[in-house]
Amino acid sequence: MIRSLTWLACLLVAPLAAAAPPATPLPPEPLPARMQHHRFFIDAQAPSGQVLHLFTDTGGGMNLTTSGADKLGIAYEAKPGEQLAGTTPWPRYAGAGIPPPKSAPPDMTLPILSPQQGLTFDGMLGASWFGGRTWEWDYRAGTLRQLPDGQLPKADPAHVVKLGFQRGDDGGHTTHFPRIPARVDGEELQFLFDTGATFRLDEAAAARLGDAAVRERAGNFITQEVMQRWRERHPDWPTIDKGDAGMAMIQVPAVEVAGYRTGPAWFSARPDAAFHEYMAQWMDRPVDGALGGEAFRGFRITVDYPAETAVFEQ
Repeated sequence: MIRSLTWLACLLVAPLAAAAPPATPLPPEPLPARMQHHRFFIDAQAPSGQVLHLFTDTGGGMNLTTSGADKLGIAYEAKPGEQLAGTTPWPRYAGAGIPPPKSAPPDMTLPILSPQQGLTFDGMLGASWFGGRTWEWDYRAGTLRQLPDGQLPKADPAHVVKLGFQRGDDGGHTTHFPRIPARVDGEELQFLFDTGATFRLDEAAAARLGDAAVRERAGNFITQEVMQRWRERHPDWPTIDKGDAGMAMIQVPAVEVAGYRTGPAWFSARPDAAFHEYMAQWMDRPVDGALGGEAFRGFRITVDYPAETAVFEQ
């Protein structure tokens, strides 16, 4: 976020009674995931044995890139200047840990995209892949797990957050983009829960954030309107005039989320319309930005999508 129109346009649009109480299930094994600068990637094995590196993103779409198609032996037609190179049925990733989206129709297809410059992953598992299930992102341990349906940890109610989702006339989710409230500078703002939010930095900006060699890392986004308000109220807050993709950045001293206070945290500006109009098409109400791994790095977060509930542990 905010990604190209083509990438976000590729979006995929619900327990049995037992005779006796079931035994307490063992915790599921982590997915074949790795955390890289507070973003999660899954290493999926193709039937040929080649490994596909898949980017996971609660604020993103679903796709396979041409490099992923090559590893899977799937034909496509890439044309200069065009991002869409073809479509494919759900790829046969080895292992049961990478299932298709829960709400996917039997004839679901993925777009095959020529990746944007600088993006090196083989595909994206986005919002619709997470939807309808329960997930745990442990930023402390660097693990991502799919949990049994509804398995939320016990927690103080102060650390339990109700998420917002766009609903249809029947009350069901029409999309799977979670909205989460948080407070900055005493003001409650609404954010996209965006585990894939990424800063793309030049060397100077990367050095300001701690490591000149790390050009891509987890981020947060905020509308230009809110950023301008922060800058006027707090001229002492650190800023970068041209940081993430040439956009202005600001470091806030603290973010209050789920009853915790965390920070400091960097935010990159985005045009107001990117969230108030464009992203608002797929959410239950307009949001002011996106929270990602830059803000979540100290937490274990469990999200039950059907229950619209997140539990934060610190």
